[in-house]
Amino acid sequence: MFDINLLNTLKTVGAFIRYQDTLVFMIGPDSSGEKLGIVRLGGHVEQGESLLQALEREIKEECSIEVKLIDAPCILYKSSWEDSDYFDISDLINWNVKPLVIKKDKLSSTAVFLSYTEEEPKPSSEAYGLVFLKDKDIINICSNRLTLRDFIDGGGKFIRQKEINYDMEMYAGVHLSFLYKLLEDKNEVAIKYIKGDYNER
Repeated sequence: MFDINLLNTLKTVGAFIRYQDTLVFMIGPDSSGEKLGIVRLGGHVEQGESLLQALEREIKEECSIEVKLIDAPCILYKSSWEDSDYFDISDLINWNVKPLVIKKDKLSSTAVFLSYTEEEPKPSSEAYGLVFLKDKDIINICSNRLTLRDFIDGGGKFIRQKEINYDMEMYAGVHLSFLYKLLEDKNEVAIKYIKGDYNER
């Protein structure tokens, strides 16, 4: 069950970032060094920072852009990323800008916002690269085994910062996997966002 007190203990923050007709994610080797993980942009909230201050700092550090946040029409709560269930807690939270999802379990807590940018993201020196995903790419990556080379050969956009093995298999991190779950569930908010139907708040 959702605990309102978790809002005071959110440790990380991130964003789905729409650029033109794609969503921007970081990509790089996982801890095993055998696969390439696709993860959202964002990071840890430092002491004294608000969620939005931390989000602005992290995005500037990771891809040198500013984003415009979209006030999500719902806030989906998950008790853990492994749990397939989620439910709307919008009526419990009165924020000026609402995130799309809040997740809280024993190990970590996070909020992920919807956003867009008109500036082309560029990977920072600490990132291996960025991938730009269309809805068909999200579905393909989450339901098939693809290498980075497969993605590029299929017309996918990738900007490299560090040396990377193009023949390594890619896999969706928890945030991309959740977005795919929303698409599978025909979630109207996720579909409209990916299509670019939401304007600046």
